[in-house]
Amino acid sequence: MTRALYDLFAGPLALGAFVVCLVGLAVRGVVFLSLMRREAAAVPENVRWGWAGLSILRYLLPVNVTNRVNPLATAAGFVFHAALIGGALFLSAHVVLLEQAWGLSWPVLPGLWADVLAAAALAGLVVLAGRRLLDPKLRGLSEPRDLWLLLLVALPPASGLAAHLLAPGYEWWMVLHVVSADVLLAAIPFTKLSHALLFALSRGVTGSDFGKRRVGPW
Repeated sequence: MTRALYDLFAGPLALGAFVVCLVGLAVRGVVFLSLMRREAAAVPENVRWGWAGLSILRYLLPVNVTNRVNPLATAAGFVFHAALIGGALFLSAHVVLLEQAWGLSWPVLPGLWADVLAAAALAGLVVLAGRRLLDPKLRGLSEPRDLWLLLLVALPPASGLAAHLLAPGYEWWMVLHVVSADVLLAAIPFTKLSHALLFALSRGVTGSDFGKRRVGPW
């Protein structure tokens, strides 16, 4: 039974989750640009691409003012995102699945990195979740669904780590790993996880506008 479930969620349902994620993000991007055009019709035609790109780059690196104000949260956020994305893209088991399903392949990280990246992602997430729960300002802005979303994000690395360490019930940990990864992918366009795309659009627009005003990249 566990094998059948694993094959289902690692095969056709994984493909479905990818499609939902990509199509959903594309729709969110189109809606965002449409709203932006409605509010400022000249913005899309007058984008300063250099300033937009530089602003996005400054956001991805810890060199902007917001990141310097909260160094612990910044470090935890960078560790979490780098570990989660690195594990998803470069662990050998994931690349093998992609190669078998769609013929895609690229260099992979050594097996030891599976544990390191999963543990790093979970540690970063714990810091971010603790800050959200303990900081009065952030706690006031948080809703129960935000906490459920954090749990959903934690499930793929946690279950993957348990499976890789051959924890009791290994087969069910593997099933939980692929199920939670599929649900997470499909949920991205419909939750705050859509910032995976929208941050670049909003940051690029603002950076372009700041560039035109000669106030430097945001």
